[in-house]
Amino acid sequence: MSSRIGRAVVGVAVTAMALTLAPTAAQAAAPALELPFICGTSWKGDSGSSNAHKNKEIDFNMSGTSGDGDLGEPVLAAAAGTLRWEGGETSDYGNYLEIDHGDGWTTLYAHLDKKSVHNGAVVRQGQVIGTVGNTDGNSPGISAHLHFELRDRGSGQGWPEFIRPASFHGDPFDYATGTETYVSQNCGTLNKAAKSINGDKYDDAIGVDAEGVAWIYHGRSGGGFSAAVRLGGGWGSFSRIAVNDSNGDGWADLFAVKDGTLHYWHNRGNATFAAAQEVGPGWAAFEYISFVDINADNKTDILARDGGKMYVYTGQGSGAFSARSLLGEGWAGLARHSGGDADADGDGDIWATNSSGELFFWRKDSGGYSTAAQVGSGWNGFRQLVAMDVNGDSKSDLVAIRTSDNTLWQWLGGGAGTFGKAVQIGSGWSGFELAVN
Repeated sequence: MSSRIGRAVVGVAVTAMALTLAPTAAQAAAPALELPFICGTSWKGDSGSSNAHKNKEIDFNMSGTSGDGDLGEPVLAAAAGTLRWEGGETSDYGNYLEIDHGDGWTTLYAHLDKKSVHNGAVVRQGQVIGTVGNTDGNSPGISAHLHFELRDRGSGQGWPEFIRPASFHGDPFDYATGTETYVSQNCGTLNKAAKSINGDKYDDAIGVDAEGVAWIYHGRSGGGFSAAVRLGGGWGSFSRIAVNDSNGDGWADLFAVKDGTLHYWHNRGNATFAAAQEVGPGWAAFEYISFVDINADNKTDILARDGGKMYVYTGQGSGAFSARSLLGEGWAGLARHSGGDADADGDGDIWATNSSGELFFWRKDSGGYSTAAQVGSGWNGFRQLVAMDVNGDSKSDLVAIRTSDNTLWQWLGGGAGTFGKAVQIGSGWSGFELAVN
């Protein structure tokens, strides 16, 4: 009898202990954070140099930059959550965003130049939420950086006590030395290379020579292309050839028009293509078409211009598209357009040139397209304008052929629709057509 009673008492005690140890919301584990920057980029964190820091704050700057060298670089959500708090330029943190990750845990992103999301927005890990800036309501003139905090608001403590040590990709920040450099592993579903035939992070190009043979040019780190790889013959009868990812699988597919019918070649996931499928007729009526992911689902859409009207065909995957919808009017004076992601926020922006060779830019965000801004001139001297991410930084660059000498040139994207200086990356493009996206 005693033995049985003893066992019963032990059982009750174990049950009570289990109830005592059950975690409260404040005790729940911190979210698994990734570095809040574009996948593959390097950033130095500093927790000890600022006299404004009181606990475990971290200031981040892109490796190799100084002053405002990283101003405008995309800032990504370190973990999924809902935006609960934000402030403007005159706040103590300047433009800031604070994301609620549940169980009392939040992350703060401060001194932003621009904010891409606002209160109530549900964000995914890796989604662009703003850009690195130098806004500050107390100290105007600070140099650009991202001020980052991991907060435990469920602890019952206030600032700065509720700031907790941060880890990125499972690597705790080195608070003992005060500095640590990370390469971002924030490689989520957004910002995939849309035009990478071989599945890496560098967009690729296709050129068709005078004999109708198509050649693949793989993008590489720093820009430019590797040596041509033969794709195959018989492309001379196709026009409006495009490279873009129809399925969101990270492997770019091919599209081309022949006799007014749009064709699709599925990338098998190994840089080879299945047999052509007919998408549909009627494409000869459009003055210009391009392929770009407008709605940030990683599936290419089509921008097609019919006179002064621009239409969107939303991609459904596997080479299929929805019925067209009107994007806008007034495009008749623009000779050509190309789409790509200028600012690494996942959706498609647009560039177009007019008859004078001026280059215009329309930025896309959650509210639609902004008013056109002129971002260049002198483009009458170039043909086959293509927006693509050659160097793998998730920001579209421009590639074009100079008509006078058939040389190939690139302009690396600056993140706001503007571009760096022209750099020649090839020659011998006489008789070649570049796939226009």
